[in-house]
Amino acid sequence: MQDTTLQAVQELQLAADHLWTIIAAALVLMMQLGFLLVEAGMSRSKNSINVAQKNITDFLVSVSAFYVLGFGLMFGTSRAGWFGTDTFAIKQADDWHYTFFVFQAVFAGTAATIMSGAVAERMRYGVYVAAALFIGLIVYPISGHWAWGNLLNGENPAYLADKGFIDFAGSTVVHSVGAWVALAGIVVLGARIGKFNADGKPNLLHGHSYVLATGGAIILWVGWIGFNGGSTTAASPDIAHIVLNTLLAACFGGVMGILTGRVIDPVNIPHRPINGSLAGLVAITAGCDAVTVQGAVIIGAGAGMLVVASEWVMENILKLDDVVGAVSVHGICGAYGTIIFVFFALPGKLALDTPGAQALVQLEGVAIIFAWAFGLSLVFFKVIDLLAGIRVPEEDEIIGLNSTEHGATLGTGALQKQLEAMTRNGVDLTRRFDESAGDEAAELAGLFNPFIDQIHALVCDIRDNARKMKQSSSGLETLSSSFREGAARTGELTGSVSESSTEVVGQARSNRALAEKILAEMTTISTSAEGMSGEVTAVSDAISDMMTSISHISQSASSTSGVTHEANQLSGDAVETMQALSKASEEIEAVVGLIQKITMQTNMLAINAAIEASRAGDAGKGFAIVAAQVRSLAAETDMAAEEIRSRISNMRLQSDDASSVISGIKELMKAIHASVEGITTEVDSQRRVAGQVSERMANASSKAKSVARSIEDVRQQADSVRSNATRNEERLSQNAHTATILQNDARQSAEQSGVLAQEANAINTLSDKLSASVAQFDLDSAEDRQDAEWSAEELRRSPAAPPGHTEAS
Repeated sequence: MQDTTLQAVQELQLAADHLWTIIAAALVLMMQLGFLLVEAGMSRSKNSINVAQKNITDFLVSVSAFYVLGFGLMFGTSRAGWFGTDTFAIKQADDWHYTFFVFQAVFAGTAATIMSGAVAERMRYGVYVAAALFIGLIVYPISGHWAWGNLLNGENPAYLADKGFIDFAGSTVVHSVGAWVALAGIVVLGARIGKFNADGKPNLLHGHSYVLATGGAIILWVGWIGFNGGSTTAASPDIAHIVLNTLLAACFGGVMGILTGRVIDPVNIPHRPINGSLAGLVAITAGCDAVTVQGAVIIGAGAGMLVVASEWVMENILKLDDVVGAVSVHGICGAYGTIIFVFFALPGKLALDTPGAQALVQLEGVAIIFAWAFGLSLVFFKVIDLLAGIRVPEEDEIIGLNSTEHGATLGTGALQKQLEAMTRNGVDLTRRFDESAGDEAAELAGLFNPFIDQIHALVCDIRDNARKMKQSSSGLETLSSSFREGAARTGELTGSVSESSTEVVGQARSNRALAEKILAEMTTISTSAEGMSGEVTAVSDAISDMMTSISHISQSASSTSGVTHEANQLSGDAVETMQALSKASEEIEAVVGLIQKITMQTNMLAINAAIEASRAGDAGKGFAIVAAQVRSLAAETDMAAEEIRSRISNMRLQSDDASSVISGIKELMKAIHASVEGITTEVDSQRRVAGQVSERMANASSKAKSVARSIEDVRQQADSVRSNATRNEERLSQNAHTATILQNDARQSAEQSGVLAQEANAINTLSDKLSASVAQFDLDSAEDRQDAEWSAEELRRSPAAPPGHTEAS
């Protein structure tokens, strides 16, 4: 009974193992959808269909190749631990064999599909299929045999497994292998067009839908539960620990991807949380069953930071273009997780005694698998590139692989194709977008076509106006030439008129100056004549008055002679009186000197009395007072005497001066008396001569008045001549000024006609440029083009006429 129960339990456990492994395989198969969405979303829309086709194709090809050859190489009987030698193309086997194959087949498809995102948008479809076949046949199975060759048959030798290498769910065996093949592909392929500037600076080429990419990442996350959890190939409680570690590593990887990205990115780039969480998943895959929960957190967080740094190095240092960051996520973080987990492993989970020894084995396994996958793939791609080329033509890359490799479009792809055809050789504005497709492209075409109609009409108007502008510019050139010639002739004529007018004005100015000079001379003569007439009359009157005055002078001179004689006698008496006064003042000065001498003696006596009074003490006080008064009176007397003496001295000096003056007056009066006697004699003689002059001056005054009247008449005639000359000069000056203005206007007109010719030439050049620009557009059908060519030829043959020109003009 117990044996039956035990057998039933074992059968139930086996069934559960089968069921869990198949469910896990289904979850891993779902990862194909996740990879498809991530890679298609991070690619541009013109390549998204191609990416999706490559994803499904690589799974089909790799699993088929894995069935035919790969499974036997990976899990068949080992040849010295390097590769399997049987179980190729399984025909008949036990049930677990089938279950195990299904689980490992989806792993092989995962390894192949990792390459798709890295080489997207420029690898030829056929080369990609060959690469997926190459991965499923050789690359993945052989490296997988080194690490997992003993999973199906525990007695099978495996090179790395025998050394103690651990990779529980395939961080290196699956993910790094796919990434190293992708790395070889992008090295040979080169970067996408526009990824790097001329200076090597990378440009961020955004995918067309991060919504799809984010959804794909979540689907991958779900599939990873089967990827890691199913690697137990047994329905056991260990699955819970594995799934928890997987979940936490992904979460902390995503968080650190966001935070690390913010350090180097100006904005929150959408793929940071996607690649951060995927990096955490890849890194925990190698040791998800062996590490502590805290170790899973640390491994995931480290992978989130590492993937950001790795992507930066790939683009900025190595100048490699990885569209989705597959090399960084699956290659770098897969190697990192394979090595780092040994330092967080639970007791008993390592194959070797110490973490250091285990880490060295892990490092050896990572290095050997890198050398195998990358080296072999690099040779593979190089050979194909040399033989047939692995990259699509540049034109196909620009158009997009959806159209060039599959003849399909997504969204606006058809519209882009039609637009490219419209602008391939010039711009064909006679084309219109197809509005019959019934999708959003047709809706856009319905919006674009009216706009193109307007552009077509606008360019046609520009073309027609350019032709008219060219014709008008020719007419303007002719008109400007005629205008310039007429202005030149006008300038010559007005120049001659201006020179003649200037000469005549000069002569008129000379005549006016001469007339003004004559007028000035005549005015001077007239004034002189009038003045002379007045002077003659005045002289005549003055002579009459002089005769009267001479009579009076004669009488006054007689009277003055008597007065001067009497004044002479009085001056003699005054001199004698002044001499007596001077002698009296001398006597007074002697008396004053005596008074001053007495005063001095009195003062000395008063001083002695004061001295004696001071000696007498109180008895002499009254005597001292009298002595002081006497001394004061003596001082006042001395001052008064000095004042009298000073005044007497001044009086004597003044009397001496007066005596001298009176003596001089006496002598002068004698001279005056003698002169007056002479004057009287001369006045009588002048009176007789003045009578004769008065008669002659009367006759001269009459004649001078007659001359002055004649000269005034001549002056008035000269003033009239001067006024006429001034008016003529002003009129001639105005004529000369007008001629100068006409000459300047003619010169300016000639210059403006030159400017007009330049502008006409500029318009002609502009019309040519417009015509050349419009020539880039295909505006007419074949018949319309023939008519346009005929019209242009007619325009060239017909002579250009200026606007408004007629025969009458």
